[in-house]
Amino acid sequence: MAVERDLGAAVATSRRDRRHARQRSRTLRRVRALLAGGLVLGMGSAATVAAWTDQELATSSVSAGTFSIVSRVGGTGAFTSPGPSTNTLQVPLNASGLYPGQVRAVAIQVMAGGTVGGAVTLSGVSVLNGADGAVTAAADVALRDALTLGVKVSTSTVAGAAAAAAACTTGTGADATAVGIQNLPALSPATLTVDAQSGAASNVVTYCMVLTLPSGTTGAAQGGAVKPTWTFTGTTT
Repeated sequence: MAVERDLGAAVATSRRDRRHARQRSRTLRRVRALLAGGLVLGMGSAATVAAWTDQELATSSVSAGTFSIVSRVGGTGAFTSPGPSTNTLQVPLNASGLYPGQVRAVAIQVMAGGTVGGAVTLSGVSVLNGADGAVTAAADVALRDALTLGVKVSTSTVAGAAAAAAACTTGTGADATAVGIQNLPALSPATLTVDAQSGAASNVVTYCMVLTLPSGTTGAAQGGAVKPTWTFTGTTT
């Protein structure tokens, strides 16, 4: 009987050993699988970190040009920038003490003053009395309405601007004429060009203004005094 008990214990021990062996085998397979998965994840992570990259950069400078117009009377002297915020350009028409039949002429020249070209036009004429007030006195009104104004527009190079001004005489034919100095119609824009290399004006627009007190002007204009102001407007194109 003692022998049988010993055999039973041995058989039970053998079964436990086989069961433990199977458990260790399953555990070992799981560990190996986890290790294999870790290696695969590790390789994927390493590949991401080691990816090669490159960049190319491009840059540029951006700036704005400038546009303005400058003017002068006659074909000599410096071009200046008179306007609403500065002194108005004084036009020496020598028109004091006019009497019927007299004619006066003067050239006003305009060119681009910035780095961008455009266009200019004589956009309006306003008239005040001799003291810069409204034209209301009878003699002032008669003189304003009797005066005729003819305007001839021409374009020249900067180098030829003096000759263009010299060509403005009392006999110059007009592109537009107004009876009543304030009634001058709008003129077509004239092109202002700028040299692409130097950024300086390459042409000059000359306005030849011919002012006439007609021979048939009545005595109502005697002693009248008016002060016309010509407005030149420049725009980019």
